[in-house]
Amino acid sequence: MKKLFYIAWGLMVLAACSGKDPVYWFEAGSPESGAGSSIPYYPAKPSAGDDTPQGNPAGGYAPAGYRLVWNDEFDSQVKLYSNWYFEKGGTGWGNKELQYYCASGVYEPTGQQTASVGEGTLKITAYKITPSKSSDNCGYISARMNTKDCWQHGYIEMRAKLPLVQGTWPAFWMLLQDGPYWVLDPSRTGAEIDIMEYVVNPPENPLDMVYFSAHSYNATPEGADGKQSGYRDPVTGTKYAYCQWVKVQHPEDWHCYGMEWTHEYIRGLLDGQQYFYVPNPTPDQTDLATWPFDQLFNLKLNLAIGGGWGGTPDPNFTEATYEIDWVRVYQK
Repeated sequence: MKKLFYIAWGLMVLAACSGKDPVYWFEAGSPESGAGSSIPYYPAKPSAGDDTPQGNPAGGYAPAGYRLVWNDEFDSQVKLYSNWYFEKGGTGWGNKELQYYCASGVYEPTGQQTASVGEGTLKITAYKITPSKSSDNCGYISARMNTKDCWQHGYIEMRAKLPLVQGTWPAFWMLLQDGPYWVLDPSRTGAEIDIMEYVVNPPENPLDMVYFSAHSYNATPEGADGKQSGYRDPVTGTKYAYCQWVKVQHPEDWHCYGMEWTHEYIRGLLDGQQYFYVPNPTPDQTDLATWPFDQLFNLKLNLAIGGGWGGTPDPNFTEATYEIDWVRVYQK
């Protein structure tokens, strides 16, 4: 989950736009536009297979040809600890976040559970607390989880309900198993894939947008080409942004957030409908400098509070829950 301070400006304009799908952050061919600019870009929807959802809201939308290789249906707290490990601390996590992440999903001074399994779902809950040494002087506690297993390519999906409390920032994302967290050096291979990020921070963000992003040196504003960097289709020459958003009806209800991840492309889906697509600019070779996604990644779940993108929490905030029905990984 990478800090995206520049997004807020673009949101103010993009939020007013509707009726076209998908919405891309920028038209790189225009000298006036850039990531988060006030010039939205609505290209033709890329062709990446049949867009008719194959599946259903409860069972998911895995494309034909994929088989289940890993899953957590969140029916056992014991299995939770065997499948996931927890990070801890209140360092701000690179985004000036306000929460302290609890080891094992439990805040020891009070016994509050920030990650618990019950009634067939995982509940990641953030609480407002009195800051103390035990919370690294943070005023909120929450959980950040990582799979012990890792994968390269496949179809990955989560069914979840998102909190609607201002200042919350739930995410479902991936980082390299063994490698730098984030680098700008093109000779190295830091990378991040955000399958779902959601911020509740009015008035900049209406309560109906989720984001997908795929970060690499050549696909972020910090890249060599500045705000004009991105992914270019090697056949058509079409330029694709690294971050795209889509409106979701009632994010507090159950929805499926998925990603098809291959050597040739990455695409993001909401309830089986594609809204994010980027092609590998070097599909005829393995070039980790420009397409660092041909590596092993872990899956991550967390609920952040505040920060550079999460914004100021509601002053009446007491607690908020990010509820996950299941997480599944499919491969061919």
